[in-house]
Amino acid sequence: MALDFSGQNLRGHNFKGRKDLAGANFSYADIRGANFTNANLTGANFSHAKAGLQRRWATFVVLVSFLLSGVSGFLWAVNGYLVSRIFDTSSLENQIAGWVALIVLIAFFFITIRQGITAGLGAVAFASAVSVVLAVALALAVGVAGAFAVAGAFAGA
Repeated sequence: MALDFSGQNLRGHNFKGRKDLAGANFSYADIRGANFTNANLTGANFSHAKAGLQRRWATFVVLVSFLLSGVSGFLWAVNGYLVSRIFDTSSLENQIAGWVALIVLIAFFFITIRQGITAGLGAVAFASAVSVVLAVALALAVGVAGAFAVAGAFAGA
């Protein structure tokens, strides 16, 4: 005989691992926060049941989503500023920093789309390290070339 939970308050009830819930009647029951992990619910009746998060958890989720949205907006603003430095023709260092930011952003998106967020964050760390090394090497090359140009100018004068 199927179990009858109709109209009952089952908030937060733990049905985890129960195998005998096949055909159970949960109609008009309040099952918010109930755990049905690994339970056999074949043929169970959930018509008109109240389901979802409890009010305090729903409030918490909304507040966390607002916080994450704000952090995301701030990070996008910082990244936009860094990439916009590509167009600063008055300073080579600013252009290099802008290209580094763009390379890191492209690597992050490409790897995240293909392999997931964990691999994407790893790619950001790797791309950041490589980009910094390349930027330092480029800055040194420009500095050495400039030093030779100045030395050549003095030697020729």
